[in-house]
Amino acid sequence: MKKFVFWAMMTLGVVGLTSCDKDDDHVQVSADLQAAFDSRYPNASRVDWERNGEFYEAEFMGNGYENKAWFTPDGVWVMTEYDLPFRQLPQAVLEAFAASAYASWRMDDVDMIEKSGMDVIYVIEVESGEREYELTYLEDGTLLRENTEWGDRLPVAPGQTAEVKDLVMERYPQAVILDIEEDRKGIEVEIRDGGRQKEVFYQQDAGGVLSWVHTTYEIGRYEMDTLPEEVCQALAELTGSGMRVDDVDYFETTDGNYYRIEVEDRDVDKYVYVAENGEMLQMKLKNYA
Repeated sequence: MKKFVFWAMMTLGVVGLTSCDKDDDHVQVSADLQAAFDSRYPNASRVDWERNGEFYEAEFMGNGYENKAWFTPDGVWVMTEYDLPFRQLPQAVLEAFAASAYASWRMDDVDMIEKSGMDVIYVIEVESGEREYELTYLEDGTLLRENTEWGDRLPVAPGQTAEVKDLVMERYPQAVILDIEEDRKGIEVEIRDGGRQKEVFYQQDAGGVLSWVHTTYEIGRYEMDTLPEEVCQALAELTGSGMRVDDVDYFETTDGNYYRIEVEDRDVDKYVYVAENGEMLQMKLKNYA
């Protein structure tokens, strides 16, 4: 009898743990939400719903591939991620990738992403040895970002998207917004402003209020000679000590502006932070910066 009670309790415990582990798997959705999905994807098959944060996520088969679509609880479509064969990428994206430093890397996955109120983007996942990257392109072949960590792309609710756009336009009234993406650190907005591609980062406080954290953009090789004299001197000191400068990014923040210089120091990648007056602020290993 004791053995029976023990195993019964163990079974209940396992069931309890399973339900708590991810109790939003295979959820039932409202008739309105299902109708919104069916209207947008009438030929979808093998549809499986999950609750993902504030959204409902539908995994489904379409055109022979596995896809994911996100909706708000009341049935408003937010984003869809489609699996895509490499050969079906837009010609401009194919050409941009072929001309990139990643052309010889192994491709792991290709996705097309539609977002409410945004242009379509294309993501190519590549790897070489232990290095892995997500390359995100616009349809015209513009490389939006190179992410070094693979992970779920999180949608931004339509209402919040409008709020973010308003905040960006207040700060950069002439900018063109290219993409909005959320991660565990905040909301990142890719813009084109004054001929530059910039990343604008916002964080949300406990009350839901968004605030600007920083804006960053890459300093091109052809611009190195136009940097402040003190920063050029700092670069010269780094190279003189045997480091190789790979990239330079400029950061605008509420606490002041600075340059982040990526260097290779005896086969170790590091970030060196330099103020606009040339003062060396700090140095960190790239993976821990």
